[in-house]
Amino acid sequence: MAESKETTKRSLGRGLGSLLGEDAFENFKVTAPVTTSVSANAEKTTILTAQPTIPDTQRIWSLDIEKLTGNLYQPRKFFSPEKLQELISSIKEKGILQPIVARRIDSDHFEIIAGERRWRAAQAAGLKKVPVILKEVADQESLELALIENLQRHDLNPIEEAEAYQQLANEFSLNQQDIAQKVGKDRATVANSLRLLNLAPEVRQMLVSGEITTGHAKVLLALNDPVKQRALAKKITGEKLTVRAAEKLVQGALKRPLNEGSFQMDVAGKLVKGLEDDLAKTLGTKVEILYNKGKGSIDIRFYSDEDLTRIIEKIKK
Repeated sequence: MAESKETTKRSLGRGLGSLLGEDAFENFKVTAPVTTSVSANAEKTTILTAQPTIPDTQRIWSLDIEKLTGNLYQPRKFFSPEKLQELISSIKEKGILQPIVARRIDSDHFEIIAGERRWRAAQAAGLKKVPVILKEVADQESLELALIENLQRHDLNPIEEAEAYQQLANEFSLNQQDIAQKVGKDRATVANSLRLLNLAPEVRQMLVSGEITTGHAKVLLALNDPVKQRALAKKITGEKLTVRAAEKLVQGALKRPLNEGSFQMDVAGKLVKGLEDDLAKTLGTKVEILYNKGKGSIDIRFYSDEDLTRIIEKIKK
């Protein structure tokens, strides 16, 4: 048993366990009170029980649920109503079995690092207090912990995962290798995930909703034209094509000779891509321009209130 427990600890690698500290998952002991007793033969004797010193960051606290707030750096944007309802029912029946992890904002308020879905379900279940482990972490580690917890649970959709990697890169100047080390993945996996952000917005939404798979999405990335991406993505879903069939479809689209209209479209696409790059450098964030025959939209990403304010100030200048 001892060997098995040690193997489990090592297998955490750079996962949530190593960042939180493995002690966070050990059994927590309640400090025993001072007790007194009277011996059968003589005077009163005081018996002192050993008082273990447990750091605040290794205690499980019972906090009022309204003192907790959601994580500003929460990479997870979509919470399945069905799965949330299942968790609500479980909490009503058994309570919260795994503590929420949070950090202190001020003397009476706390921001959730990991466990936001449990917190939401606990609110819906009518709980007044929830078990919480408190950690002292900065913004970057808060995002890392939230990302790692969701990755370990497979709770993020592919676009949420990619956007979280992009947020780490943008806000904390981390390269792909740095990100890979922090989340326990190889660099190629992180790089391929980030490429999904090059999909047209409509195609990204189809990936989020499960209409197409990550395999389909990677195939569609061979097409630089968002109009073609959308058209082929709809064909994939409409005809329920496999990834292999989608590959043949994309290869055929790439091999077709260019007519005058498609030539003009390619020239316009290159010009738009150049404008995207220039605007991204100016604003310091990801920018996407959707262009179709003189019409379209500009998608500018921001990752916090401060980031939004910074971008607005740059636009005003």
